[in-house]
Amino acid sequence: MKYVTLLSTLATLALAACDNAEKARATTEASPARVQPSVTAEPESPALQAVAAGDASSAAVKPGLAHGEHIYRQACAFCHDRGLTGAPKIGDAGAWSPRLAQGMDTLYASALQGRNAMPARGGNPSLADADIRAAVDYLAARAS
Repeated sequence: MKYVTLLSTLATLALAACDNAEKARATTEASPARVQPSVTAEPESPALQAVAAGDASSAAVKPGLAHGEHIYRQACAFCHDRGLTGAPKIGDAGAWSPRLAQGMDTLYASALQGRNAMPARGGNPSLADADIRAAVDYLAARAS
């Protein structure tokens, strides 16, 4: 009996996930134009300079990183908020400093292509490269 309940629950969750994915796809297809990110992926951004300089107070979330935070919450937060499967937790300077030392291009490539247990594009293939870079910029800025 408990297997029937478990299978019923899993089937319901799978159908709900498919329904949400279909709604998201329909919404995206119905939109006449894609919203462009408000954050550039340039390493010269003030937030990234603050992170590189080790100025944690300046590395707080800036208004220009709002798009990156939105993408982070949508695609990355589930693992990076909890540190699941080896994902460095957001704001954990010890975990992020060796990654930041490799350079932003390396971080962008890892997020775009996937690395270890992290799927490419945070598991959302519909995200544009600029969206992924904005989320990486947000994570880098939060490394304090």
